[in-house]
Amino acid sequence: MSNYLALLSFAVLGFALEMHLVFVNVIIGATVLTVITRYLAYLRQDPSLESVAKSMFRLMVVTELFGGVWGTILTVFMAGLFPSMTAIFTRVYFYPVAIALVGILVSIPFIAIYWHLWGRVSPRTHSLIGLPLAISVLLVPIGFRYLFAGLDYPQYVTTNFNPLTVFSNPVYPPLIVHTLIGAMDIGAFVIASVLATRRNLSIKGISIALGTGLILLVPQAIAGAYYFTVLGRYDPYIASNIAGPLLGYDPSSVMFYPAFYAAVALTIALGITALYAFYAVMQGRVVRPVVISTGFLAEAILILMEYVNDGSRYPYLFISGGSGIPITQLLNTLIPLPLIAMYTMLLSTLAFTAIFTITLYYAVVRRFLPEE
Repeated sequence: MSNYLALLSFAVLGFALEMHLVFVNVIIGATVLTVITRYLAYLRQDPSLESVAKSMFRLMVVTELFGGVWGTILTVFMAGLFPSMTAIFTRVYFYPVAIALVGILVSIPFIAIYWHLWGRVSPRTHSLIGLPLAISVLLVPIGFRYLFAGLDYPQYVTTNFNPLTVFSNPVYPPLIVHTLIGAMDIGAFVIASVLATRRNLSIKGISIALGTGLILLVPQAIAGAYYFTVLGRYDPYIASNIAGPLLGYDPSSVMFYPAFYAAVALTIALGITALYAFYAVMQGRVVRPVVISTGFLAEAILILMEYVNDGSRYPYLFISGGSGIPITQLLNTLIPLPLIAMYTMLLSTLAFTAIFTITLYYAVVRRFLPEE
């Protein structure tokens, strides 16, 4: 029973994380692309480019609302289901968490300032305001990704632990590079998809988004290979479950490596689809279904890859070499949760996901991005 409860808790936490990341990656990519596009519009004195930047920022704002809610749900689930893991995070990873929280606290007012001052201050001043906005948004994954690196390479084993040691985690550099490039890539393709739903198509905006996504696919693949290489050195258990027998590994489970290869196949499909869509745009036409599909493919790849990256540690949470701390040892024991409570949490989360999906569709496609 305890193993089944642990699996359910792991699944509920993982599902909330997946939903949070679906929005967070768009937030990161849309913010950075907005700031860059706005700056280029100022340099070139191009009103059409400024309009594209404004559409990108609208998408970012509404996505921020949904991402923030899922971040709260994720935090509640983590603290309620795995309080010991949460305690380790807050003690050992205090500084990375502080960096992420500073990013959140700074980005929220800057989002409001950036939007409300659009057209009310000089283009040069407005473009400069975008710089701290982009930096603050990037600080959030820069800080929180240390927690994931800590799951892969724990650094809390000594009694005289120095909290600054976490910044030397060898898993972190490839993980954050992979994360940031991937977020930019996903954000670009989702922007292209949303712009392709508009009645008055912005060929310039779609070409910028598709071009950015295409350019980033190669460095993203390189960053992914780099990250897997580091995992193979420090976390052979995870690497084995990810790669499976096709690459000569002996995985402990068959639940993950098929998803990894499915994600690789979808990445190839995304590259081909985006290349065709970009070629068509360069010819002056937008093939709406093809452009829209790039955003769905990008998000599907994210979901599969994150499932593989985080799920492959099961039945452990913290990994050390070929084993780790089992989930059952980190479950909430002070307030034992009955199975009916777990089923309720899981079903309610699925119900809220359906509501979120419908609401997001109307917010982004039907109302929040009005025709200009």
